This record gives sequence, structure tokens and C-alpha cells, in this order.
Amino acid sequence: MDSINNFIIDSLEADPIGETFHFVWYITDIGIAALFKGDQIHETYNLNVEKEAQDINLDISKEEKEYCEIENKKLFIFYS
Repeated sequence: MDSINNFIIDSLEADPIGETFHFVWYITDIGIAALFKGDQIHETYNLNVEKEAQDINLDISKEEKEYCEIENKKLFIFYS
């Protein structure tokens, strides 16, 4: 899992593909990452993340979704 985490963290150093109210969006080697801007519990924004993706024209409705915390960063990862 460490190598996967490294792929994700490295991707967060690139320019984001978009930004919404609660998330900054990145392309990673694994899929799309939504980096949470706040400190609230992820369950609060579990459904909101998909709605916000539509705000930047991302259709992630058919993607698998996982929540993870890497190096104190809270993320949703979307992948096929």
C-alpha cells in the first residue's frame, strides 16, 4: 500500500484539474482524487463529493469510490 500512497501523494503536487467548494481535484496514476479542504468527518461529505464532481464536469457515477487518509490528507479516490 505504501507505493500506492506514494503515487497518490506525488500526484497531489501537480496542478489540480479543478476545485469545488469542499474539494480540490487531481488526476493520479490510479484514478481521480478529491482532496478534502476541511477537517470534518468524511461521512458528512460522502454523497456531496459526487455532486461537486458534476460542478467541474466530472462524471464519476460509474467509478468505484474509496475514502482514505494519507499523511494527514483526507481523500476520496475514484477508479475503475
